[in-house]
Amino acid sequence: MNQTAVMHATAAVLAGAGFFISEQLVKFGLFAVAAVLFAGGIIVARRDDGSEPAENA
Repeated sequence: MNQTAVMHATAAVLAGAGFFISEQLVKFGLFAVAAVLFAGGIIVARRDDGSEPAENA
């Protein structure tokens, strides 16, 4: 399983847990961490896709 999939799956679990938590501060914390992990997964995927221009072209 690649790093992007792990980050997105963890974000989904944390966001899902946020819906079941009644404590407001914990709920927003879980949503914030999920958002950071989701964005991080996108950044990692973009970094690894090889679409960067060649340096010596």
